[in-house]
Amino acid sequence: MTLTVPKELRVEEGQEFDVQRKADGAIVFTPKHRNPFEGEWFKADLKQNDVLGDQEVLDSEWD
Repeated sequence: MTLTVPKELRVEEGQEFDVQRKADGAIVFTPKHRNPFEGEWFKADLKQNDVLGDQEVLDSEWD
């Protein structure tokens, strides 16, 4: 089954949803989220930035 989603909702193409049917007959679509603890994606996406080289002198509050 295919459901059309209005453009005003700004749903990305390919977005996946979990679906629930409530006791009152309402159908609820909830976006699926990626589990941050699954897969190897973090090896490519995570990196550490060195912030020690970005030092600046701040003005004193008491001057």
